Amino acid sequence: MYIHQCPECGKQYSTQEKVNRVKCPYCGAETNVSYSDQQQTQWQQFGNQASNAIDSVFNNGPSGKSRGIAGLLALFLGCVGLHYFYLNKTNAGVVFLIASLLSCGVLAVVTQIVSIIQAVLFFTSTQEEFELKWVNTPNNFPLF
Repeated sequence: MYIHQCPECGKQYSTQEKVNRVKCPYCGAETNVSYSDQQQTQWQQFGNQASNAIDSVFNNGPSGKSRGIAGLLALFLGCVGLHYFYLNKTNAGVVFLIASLLSCGVLAVVTQIVSIIQAVLFFTSTQEEFELKWVNTPNNFPLF
């Protein structure tokens, strides 16, 4: 996995392979890419550090987000979308919050069930999968 930062909007995103030109999924800007040795080994170094740690699920990944923290937020406060706010997916967090508040709790049950499933996915995925699917995705409302 290769992490890129858009020179236009400043957001980070990832690609699975080396490519010569990338298009930012957030703003659509296209840029030429050059790779450094540091960027190529970023996930290898992270993997070595994580395998040496006892609580690797709570270690922060390259984006600074922990899948353990996201999982706990989804498990305990998922019905109000707090885990989405933590992952910088504000639109999804607002949808969960409004659904829970305006439905007088009826949709809160549905959002809590979805959040419990997401918490299990956070805990069982690798940090690389978590970063790709939940943090660096251009999707504003990742569900599963």
